[in-house]
This record gives sequence, structure tokens and C-alpha cells, in this order.
Amino acid sequence: MIERAVDRIKVRTTRGALPAGIAFALLMPSCASTSNSGVAVASIGRGLSAHTDSVPQGAEACALHEAIAHTPGTPDKPLSETCAKAVNSDLLWRRAMVVLAAYSQKLEAVAAGAKPETSGQLEAALTGVKGNDWIEAEPGQEQAARDAVAALVNQMATKSEKADLDKTIKDAAPHVKTVCTGLGAYLDEQVKKFEEIGTDLGKKRAAKSDRRCTTLDTRTICVSESVLDRVVYALSFGDLARQQANHLDARDNVAMFCAAHAKLEAAAGSGTTGKDETYGTIVDAVKGVPRAELRSQPAAPAAEEPKDTPTDSGKKK
Repeated sequence: MIERAVDRIKVRTTRGALPAGIAFALLMPSCASTSNSGVAVASIGRGLSAHTDSVPQGAEACALHEAIAHTPGTPDKPLSETCAKAVNSDLLWRRAMVVLAAYSQKLEAVAAGAKPETSGQLEAALTGVKGNDWIEAEPGQEQAARDAVAALVNQMATKSEKADLDKTIKDAAPHVKTVCTGLGAYLDEQVKKFEEIGTDLGKKRAAKSDRRCTTLDTRTICVSESVLDRVVYALSFGDLARQQANHLDARDNVAMFCAAHAKLEAAAGSGTTGKDETYGTIVDAVKGVPRAELRSQPAAPAAEEPKDTPTDSGKKK
């Protein structure tokens, strides 16, 4: 169900095209019939659904961590309850991104002057969220996010006599803020986990403490690392790097939307959503969000000059 909801809500843009879409929205000229500030924030939020194909992957991170922590020679154990709960957590936060994207579609429609009887109702239905207990959630941020998601969908589905932009923003603001807080923290947690797993995997490979060994005539015989072992490590290394990058990308885009929406909320409270100053404030908020930076690889050690190198005259230096 979640996958179907994601596919229906998803904006047909690639992740690489998302920054270009944001830049386009933030550079749009003023137009009297629309609120450029509302449209700009909505354009960022709509792109969040593009990440749901690949993030979050907390369950995979948990399973990988337990696999690497396993002690060679000891009996295998089933996955812990923590990993089982992570499956549900992934579903919750993935749906939360879908709902933020759906709300952004309503926000864009209202900002552009859409009819009140149609704004947000279809988007709410496509999210698949029904009732306050639409999914099990752990106490704390997950329960708060689950309730906020349900409240946001209910607001979108409720018919409004007047498609007032400020009212739409103010009504949604507390729920958006709750989801933003929990979602950003969860994605950041997965970024750190995948980084740790990659580091631990490299250490395990270098230590060679889990070699395949047996005993023959009181002698211990171990099999050296094969080409296939190296290939498996290479694939794992690349996949972990990709997972970390996907979560970083999603985390940063969530942070941009949340920062921009907070400025839009402040403008709605003061009745200045249509002002050019508000548009500029939103642009500054997006620019101010810290972005993930690629880490530079350490420089290779300088090669030592060979000793006793013959000179042109045949003599040694």
C-alpha cells in the first residue's frame, strides 16, 4: 500500500533535477495572481516524494550492523527485535515524506488560487492514511509524527469554504514542524549508521579475523581471501556509500523544506506571505541550510626514490 501511495504522489523528476527545480521556483518573477512564496516552498516539498524509493533504510542498517558484529565460530542468531521495529519505523517515516509532498501540492494549489472544494482532497486520498492509528508507532517522536501525519491528512481532506493561503499554512504549521523534527533526526541517524558500518566493515576486512579455517592432523589450515571475497567487499563498499549519499540527500532536502516552511509560517502570522520581502527571506533560509559535503580522500603517500639508481654516465648516485 505504501509503495502504491508513493508512486501516485511522486513527482516525475530525478533526484539530480531537484536542485534545479528549487532554483527555478525561487527565481520566478512576481505575479499578482499567485503567492510566489507559497509556490516556492511547495516546489521544495513536492520533491520529497522522489526520495522514498531509496530512503529510509533503517532496517537494512540494523541488520548489517548485527551481521558485522557477529563473532566468527559462534551460532547464528535471528535478527533482534530492534531490527524488526526498524522495518515499521521505515514505513512510518517514508509515509511521512509522502504526506509532506501531498501537503505541498495543496499548498501550491492554494497559493495559485485553486478552487477551495478541490484543494488537497485528492492528494489526501492518495496518501493512504486513514484514521489516527494508521500505523503502529513507538512512544516519543514516532507517535508524535504519526498523529501529526494523520492530522495533516485530515486537514487536507476537509472541505474549506475559502481557500485562504494564510489559514492553510497556519493550520498545517504545528503538524509540519512535528514531522520535520522527527524525520530529520531519523534520516541523520541512518547517515551515521551507514558511515559506521562502512568503517567497521573495512576494519574487519583488514584484520582478517574471520578467515575460513579447519584442522587437519592437528594442523590448522586457513584459506586465503579469494577474488570473489574481494568482489563482494567492493560491492558492499559501493552500496554503503550509495546508501549514505541517498540519506544525506534526503536529509538536506527535508531540512530545506522545513526551514522554508518555518519562514512561510511566520509570514502567514503577520499577513505578509505576498510580500517580496517574504520571498527573499525564504531564499535566504534555503541558502542557510547546511549541506552535506563530499569528503576529500587522503593524499597517497609519496613514493620513495629507489636507491643506487644509475646515472647517465653509468655511475651510481
